[in-house]
This record gives sequence, C-alpha cells and structure tokens, in this order.
Amino acid sequence: MLQYDYVIVGAGMAADAAISGIRRRDPQGSVLVIGEEPFPPYQRPPLSKKLWLDMRLEEAFLNSWQRGRGVDWALHTRVVRLQPEQRQVQTDHEQVIGYGKLLLATGARPRRFADSPPSVFYVGSLREHVRLWSELAEPRSIVVVGGGFIGAEMAAVLSSRQHHVTWVMQEPYPFAGFFPDDLARHVQEEYRKHAVTILGHSDVRSISEESGEIHVVTQAGQNVTGELAVVGIGVTPNDDLAKTVGLSDGMGIEVDQYLRTANPHIWAAGDVAIMRPDLKAMMHEDHAVTQGRAAGENMAGAQKPYNHRSFYYSDLYHFGYEAIGECRTSHQVVEDWVVPHEEGVVYYLEDERVVGVLNWNVWDGIAKAQALIDGQRPVRTPDLIGHIRNAQS
Repeated sequence: MLQYDYVIVGAGMAADAAISGIRRRDPQGSVLVIGEEPFPPYQRPPLSKKLWLDMRLEEAFLNSWQRGRGVDWALHTRVVRLQPEQRQVQTDHEQVIGYGKLLLATGARPRRFADSPPSVFYVGSLREHVRLWSELAEPRSIVVVGGGFIGAEMAAVLSSRQHHVTWVMQEPYPFAGFFPDDLARHVQEEYRKHAVTILGHSDVRSISEESGEIHVVTQAGQNVTGELAVVGIGVTPNDDLAKTVGLSDGMGIEVDQYLRTANPHIWAAGDVAIMRPDLKAMMHEDHAVTQGRAAGENMAGAQKPYNHRSFYYSDLYHFGYEAIGECRTSHQVVEDWVVPHEEGVVYYLEDERVVGVLNWNVWDGIAKAQALIDGQRPVRTPDLIGHIRNAQS
C-alpha cells in the first residue's frame, strides 16, 4: 500500500494552492494529488474569457505539476471510497492509499438539464471547452442559457467571435439586482451592438435536439432554436464522497475556521467547502486560491484561522470589473464615475455602512474596498467619492 503524509483529492486551483501552503511549512513531506481529469491543474476563469480571445491553451496551465517539490500526481483517477478510520482512500484503479492528512478539494460540477444531447455544452471544464472549440471553426447560431457569470461571459466572447448568439435567462434582464439600472442598460447596449438577442423572464424547461437543430423550450412555451447550446445555470458541490462518511449533508462540506472538517484528519477547501455565513464566498479564483493555500498551511500545522473575504472578477467586451461583498441593488447604491458607465466605482451600503464594492474598469482597488467593508464604520456619500481610483485617474 502506498503511504503519503498528505493526500489531496481534486487537482484544480484549490489543490494547486494547497501544495504551496503545505510547502511553506513542510518542505519535505510526501504529497499525492489525485484528479479525475486527465489534465494537470489549470486556471478555470479563462475557459469563458481569454481562451476564446488571445490566450494560448498552454498559458492556462498552472505550473505546480512541473515544479517537482516531492509531489506525486495521479491524474485521470477517481477516488471511489474514503476510509477515515484507517486513514485510507481507494481509487478506481483499485489502489489503496494511506494518508496522514487528507484534503478534499473536489470542487463543483455544472448543473445540467436532463437528457442533454451532445450539442449542449457545459463549459465548467477544460475538456468541455476543447469539445466546444472544435465545433466553432465557422460562425454558428448558439443559444446561451443562464444569466450568471458563465452565461454573461460566454455570450460576450462568442458574439465577439462573430457567432450568432441568443441569450436566454430567468432574470428580467442581464445583471438585474447586481448592476445599477443605468449601468445594466449601458452593458446591455454593448451586447446588442454585437447582435446578441436577449430573452429575459425565460425559465428554460427543456433542451432537446431534432434534425440537427437545438430546441430550447421555456416554461412559457417559447421555442428558441440554434445549432448549439451553451449552458451556465450554476453548480453543485462535488461532495458525494464526503456524504458517504457523514461529512456532508449534500450542500457541501462544512469546515471550521481552520478549514478542518468534523474529522480531525480531513480538511476541505474551494467550491466544495462551506464556512460561516458572513464569509460566504463566490465560487471564483480568489476563493479557491486563498482557501486552498490556507488549508495546506493548516494541514502542515499552521493553525491559522481563515477569515479572508474573497473577491470575483469578470470581463465583458471592453468592460472589466472586480467585486467584493454584497453587491445587490436592494442596498443603497452610490455611484462614483470618472467616465459614466465606462470607469468608476459602485458602492453598496446598508445602514450607512459599505457592504459591497464594484470596481468597474478600475483595477488594484480591492484592498481598499475590503478595508471599507471590514471597517464597518458609518460613511457619508461625499467620503466615498474619489476614494478608489485607477492609478492614472
């Protein structure tokens, strides 16, 4: 039987960061990373952003697997059983592997429609990205389903590549409840300039294929057709293994402030982990990286409480944003524009305290935004004007 000091189940960004965390405190401990995908760790955000524009595929790969550092890799391998009492895992290759400490960084999987035909794509993995890319050598008519980050980004990049996009969503319009109405209208106009047809208030009932044509049918009975469909309707935690040993109730793996589960030898990090409500994180890069690194350090003995408030970002045509906290228009909204709807900051307040910040085409301002949120001090609107700016503004 193989034996390792640290075993990491999952080979994504959280796992990559966990290796760095372990090595900060334990340069010599043996590490095994087990991943279901055939690929080494890669960045997920470019799958719906730069990989469709100007980024080469090899640039998406993280370099932890090339660094050596006493790390072994078992890719294209699935853990089928946890045995916490014996501190062992069993793989689909019938290997039994012992561990001193175990990290579950199994991530999340896209929610899917039942009986999806092959021409429906769920772009949460590199394999699915490559499969979709191979179908798009020439302009196609594509139905994008979902009004969240993935839907918004895919509608933007596909229309930028001259594909004919119809964007279908439950929400009344793109970014409803997130962007202030004037900003949302401005961004929608950019989609329309790229010939994107937007169908709001459209809850999808089913997706099927007939005679080479995709049929997206809404609850209201509208039939939207295209050659392909790209779906982004949220994710579900990959916590099936954890459920088998009582570490999850099906909503993710609950962890304490040190990212340890109810089992003292098992930690969890990334999209599959659940922490206290006020640190509820967006499933995005910063969350995976900071939490994975912290879990690795704590597995190696750091005992550092994890209290990081993660941020998230997106790129839509020539717009880019970084956001942190509770960015909902149900809060009081203060807009501070250098150039209206092109460069500026949106603040979200509750009881005169900043609870969320949206930096719109403004970069390197997240630290200031986080300080405002964490400070929890009452602020006046004039105090916010000009507080966060691009360096050249």
